[in-house]
Amino acid sequence: MTPTPFRLVRLAWTRRFTIRPRRACAESHWALLAVLSGLLLIAPSARAEESVLTVVCRLIENSARAEKLPVDYLTKLIWQESRFNAHAVSPKGAQGMAQFMPGTAAERGLADPFDPEQAIPKAADLLADLRARFGNLGLAAAGYNAGPQRVADWLAGKGGMPAETRNYVLIVTGLDVEDWRSGAAAKPYSGSSESCEKITVALKRRGGTLIAALAPTAPWGVQLAGNFSKALAMSAFSRTRARLASVLGGAQPMIIGSRVRSRGTRVFYRVRAPAQSRAEAQGLCDRIHRAGGACVVLKSSR
Repeated sequence: MTPTPFRLVRLAWTRRFTIRPRRACAESHWALLAVLSGLLLIAPSARAEESVLTVVCRLIENSARAEKLPVDYLTKLIWQESRFNAHAVSPKGAQGMAQFMPGTAAERGLADPFDPEQAIPKAADLLADLRARFGNLGLAAAGYNAGPQRVADWLAGKGGMPAETRNYVLIVTGLDVEDWRSGAAAKPYSGSSESCEKITVALKRRGGTLIAALAPTAPWGVQLAGNFSKALAMSAFSRTRARLASVLGGAQPMIIGSRVRSRGTRVFYRVRAPAQSRAEAQGLCDRIHRAGGACVVLKSSR
């Protein structure tokens, strides 16, 4: 029986993420290389092989374009869900590379959540629907992670947003969910224009998040929030920025994470408004104090 594309891909995941034609097949026949976005025939003498990352990224890019989603947005979301593991099963029962719950999979007409060829286009389709419902990509990501009803209730003031979802939205979009709620993120999405493969390499290098690359840097900063949870620190910063909008305007957060020796190995996240000099930082902090806020001026090395 000829293996289907997703069976070959599953086999590839157990062989160090590389699809290789069998030697006997390569010597006597044209080899059939399973590609998630189609079947690619290669000559037996080519001994070609294609990484699963390339295959998955082609599918992500095609699905993103089909639903008019930014490629980097869908890439980061799928990476955050499963690290591109087609066999992933969460403690709550979410399945496959796109982490569909069985009920959601049934609602969306997804027959096999463990087949990336089916799951990734369905994920893009769901995100497009959530964007249409909630108005932007950030709330769509929140709905994908926490469920659309949780987001609807939160917007209506009937419940909170889980810390996990806050962190998820920050990682996927580079903005706090409060920014998306307030409409501050209504302007066009300004993510990366890099390919899926390049973004994934960066995600791996930075431990799964592109926040460090998206955040501004400066020699001085005005500290406005801090927490062991990056999501909670960002939420506090967003609230302060909204409350002191006349002073802070659209100041972008500068995130500095460091370990506090007295607290073990946990990373403490400090969120600051960037400044190019001590005088600039002090001037901003003075205006914040006059407006009733709290702040401290610190050099970025601290």
